[in-house]
Amino acid sequence: MSLRASQRQPLRRAAALALAAAAGGVLTLGPAAPASAHAALTGTDPEDGATVAEAPAEVTATFSELLDGPSTEIAVTDPTGAVVDVADPTFDGDTFTQPMLYTTPGEYTVAFRVISEDGHRVDDAITFTVESIPEGLYAPGAEPTVAATTDGAATEPATQEETSRATGGLSSEDEEDSNTGAALAAILLGLLVVVVGGVVLVKTLGRKEKTEDGEGSA
Repeated sequence: MSLRASQRQPLRRAAALALAAAAGGVLTLGPAAPASAHAALTGTDPEDGATVAEAPAEVTATFSELLDGPSTEIAVTDPTGAVVDVADPTFDGDTFTQPMLYTTPGEYTVAFRVISEDGHRVDDAITFTVESIPEGLYAPGAEPTVAATTDGAATEPATQEETSRATGGLSSEDEEDSNTGAALAAILLGLLVVVVGGVVLVKTLGRKEKTEDGEGSA
């Protein structure tokens, strides 16, 4: 950026603030009388006062007369009233298109001062509310931080495990160890039953043989 361009930035921002303040007065007082309006606003996209699910990449406004682009001033303010630094608008006859950037969901104001080809000036503004902002339309420095999202996802499993332990529950590792111990205990118990059964069987057979031997000798 050249020195001359950098010097114009504060002036441009001051002009945008003044324009936004003037537009606030226009919105408060209401539209001008029809007799004094030469270049009347005939339509906008999005419509004035609309609520949109997703923030649009641009705003267009159409007037009843051709516009003088170089003399037109436009300022965009966010829900806090701060001026958003956006790209310059483009002009096509009686319509201007303003590229948009956003800081947070909420109500945005596009204030403008347009000059028609007959030299008449019109100060006005449109407002609309956005419920969400798609990726790529955040103003510099307003993007959601990736680190915060990652930290939140990383701490969730730990929180669930801590909650489980605090309430007396078992984690997945504790449950696996418990199941393994139960299986080993069942195997040992089965072996013990087999051994005891074998001993009892041997003793029973031994007693039976002794009894048969005694009867035979008698």
